[in-house]
Amino acid sequence: MKYLSEKITDYVIKTGAASEESYAIYQYGFQIGLEMVSCFLTCFCIAIWLHMIPEFVVFTIVFMLLRTYAGGLHLNRFGACFLCSVSVQTLILVINSKFTFPVICSWICIVVGLSMVWMLAPVENINRELDHNEKEHCKKVTEKTISGIFVFAIFCTLGRFLEMVSLVAMTVLLVLISQCIGVLKFKIEKNVYSRE
Repeated sequence: MKYLSEKITDYVIKTGAASEESYAIYQYGFQIGLEMVSCFLTCFCIAIWLHMIPEFVVFTIVFMLLRTYAGGLHLNRFGACFLCSVSVQTLILVINSKFTFPVICSWICIVVGLSMVWMLAPVENINRELDHNEKEHCKKVTEKTISGIFVFAIFCTLGRFLEMVSLVAMTVLLVLISQCIGVLKFKIEKNVYSRE
């Protein structure tokens, strides 16, 4: 991905759309964008193969909205991140298709899980520590996202789409686990860097 992002950045600079001084910013942006798109397309193709497009959409929206602002585990290499993301998403979709939480269990997971996600948010990364204003912004957006997830889960429950309620519960638990591991990883890396 780095090679391809460098080629795209070279082209953008040659056309005059960006200055040479902005090379690193554009290259990093293109690399992250390409990595996200490749992961998304792979997961989408797997969802098509599994005949689980609606489930893929629900999982992706809930997961991405929560992870973007509440934070979570960030792996240091794209390959590891790609394999982890694709494997975990596929696993959640398959598990939910074979085993659906009872509605009461789903709601306990949603309420407790989202409460804990809110308490931990935002989880920082050693490569991107947040200042006070950024933390407040992430917390507010997380609150809005949580409210939206509650409303969606209520409508799914009332509409008797209980497999979707179960999927939301599993996704919330996944984000919470990711946050817990992310907090631990951040503390370990912070200690390692402070000793150097």
